[in-house]
Amino acid sequence: MSGRKWLIRNELQLEHFIGDVTDLFKKHKRLLFEFPEVGGEDRSMDQNALFHVWIKQYAAHLLKKSPQLVATGEMEGMKRHAKIMFYKDTRNEWMLNKIVNPKTGESKNDVRSTKGLSKAQMFEFMEWLQAMAATDGLILESKGEYQRILEEHLS
Repeated sequence: MSGRKWLIRNELQLEHFIGDVTDLFKKHKRLLFEFPEVGGEDRSMDQNALFHVWIKQYAAHLLKKSPQLVATGEMEGMKRHAKIMFYKDTRNEWMLNKIVNPKTGESKNDVRSTKGLSKAQMFEFMEWLQAMAATDGLILESKGEYQRILEEHLS
């Protein structure tokens, strides 16, 4: 089984994974799987840095200004907008966080910080962001670890 990887990002890919595992089990009558922890702690600084570069470039493109002139509030607005649009397009529940008012008990869903995303989740979000920027006429370049993960995924 060495060398075989699955990236599961939706129900259809999960069904294919389950089918492949079922076929392997029927053939070999035993399987051993080892899965890494999935959580934000495996998200790298390289991924995080590239995400912030991309967000600044995208905001600058939409605002028609130099990236150096993009204000903190504009960056935060761009991040929030991107997360909301990602959720609308993908319906990935992991992009949401339930916020509760401790005084009133009222709650609502809101987009979450990318700090808690796993490497795979962040990869999916950045892949989506790159495609979305392209539809707006901006090419966001893949670099560093993100590029390595992308190449592994495509091979």
